[in-house]
Amino acid sequence: MLKNERKELVKNIAEKFTEMDDTDKSYIAGYLAGKQEERQRWEQRKEQVATA
Repeated sequence: MLKNERKELVKNIAEKFTEMDDTDKSYIAGYLAGKQEERQRWEQRKEQVATA
C-alpha cells in the first residue's frame, strides 16, 4: 500500500469514527483498551519465561 493510500484510508476511518455516536465510540475504545491490556499480559509472561 502506498503512503498516499494509507493516508487516505486513515483519513476515511477517522471521519467515520468522528461521525459515530458516543456508545459506538465507547465500544471501540473499550475493545482497544482490552487488546492493549492483553498485550501487556503477554509481554510480562514472555519476560518471565525468558528470565526463568
